Amino acid sequence: MSFKDKIPPSLKKAIDLLSVIPSYGERSAGRFIYSLLKLKKEERIKIAEAIMEAVKNLRNCKECFIVTDKEVCDICADSERNKRFICVVEESQDAYTIEKLGRYTGVYHVLLGRIAPLEGISPQDLTIDKLLERIEKYGVKEVILATNPNVEGEATANYIGGLILKRFPAVKVTRTSYGLQFGSLIELSDEISLEKSMENRRELK
Repeated sequence: MSFKDKIPPSLKKAIDLLSVIPSYGERSAGRFIYSLLKLKKEERIKIAEAIMEAVKNLRNCKECFIVTDKEVCDICADSERNKRFICVVEESQDAYTIEKLGRYTGVYHVLLGRIAPLEGISPQDLTIDKLLERIEKYGVKEVILATNPNVEGEATANYIGGLILKRFPAVKVTRTSYGLQFGSLIELSDEISLEKSMENRRELK
């Protein structure tokens, strides 16, 4: 009997299924499952139920693509938010991280990824066309490119910035500054660095 044959089928199935999540491999999935199993059974059941509820109820906002439990998220639906300012981020967690600062009063646009040719992710795989539609629809004054400060994030920001400046020359396009360390992720940034990065954003021309 091989080593894999000795693993309980339910455990192997759970690890295999978790491994298909982007950025998760077999080791990460295994660590998650084994850590989960250390909890009391009641706690494990609560976590599983919460995940099931999220899977059933969560979706992408039809306007900005942030993860929400409504057709249009609370941010887009808020009449006090200024839709003429759009902050472009890679993922929903980036938008919610910026939102925690409580300073930004515009709206967001989630790309659902970043341009990564080596991974087969092209501009067409992102929500860039929808972003351009929103810029035109709302007469946007400024687009803040808040993609992650790494190679892929910079390439994505430069690509989108070029498109916007070519199609909407009157729109101000800015990029978050390097208050954030290059190679880091927005969702893992401390509030002070993130806030300075937003405040000291530079204009692209």
